[in-house]
Amino acid sequence: MILLASGARTTSGTANIAPAFSNMLGSSYGAAFQLTVSAAATDVGDTLDVYIQSSVDGGTSWDDFVHFTQVLGNGGAKKFLAFWTSAMAPETEQAAPADATLAAGVKQGPVGSLLRIKWVLVDAGTQNASFTFRVDGNPNRRGS
Repeated sequence: MILLASGARTTSGTANIAPAFSNMLGSSYGAAFQLTVSAAATDVGDTLDVYIQSSVDGGTSWDDFVHFTQVLGNGGAKKFLAFWTSAMAPETEQAAPADATLAAGVKQGPVGSLLRIKWVLVDAGTQNASFTFRVDGNPNRRGS
C-alpha cells in the first residue's frame, strides 16, 4: 500500500498516513515498510532522513518507530526495508517522544494510533537538493 506517493522533494516535511492503514496496522502483529529513492540530489553533502512516527495524543507529540538508513545526495537510486513487530515488549517502558532523533533502525513494540511520515532534507549549501522518493507499507494481519 502506498503511504507516501513518489515525488521530488526539496524541503523537509511531513505527511499523515491514511487512517485506513493505521486501522489495519492496529489489528496486525507487524508490518514491512519500504523506502524507494528513485533520484537523489547531486551533492554528497545533501542528506535525506525518512521516519515513520506515531502519536498517542492526537498529534501533539510524535515518536519515531522507524528510521530508514540516511540517503546521501550522490547515492543514486536505492531501496530500504524496515520490519516492525507490535507483539514484542517495548524496548523501554518509559521514554520521552523521539521526534526525528531515533538512530537508523526500528523501535519494536506498540505504537500510537495516528501515523505519519516525516522527512528531513539537508542541503549542502548549493540550494539544489532534491530527492525523489516514496514510502510503502504492508501490515501483517493476525490470522493470515
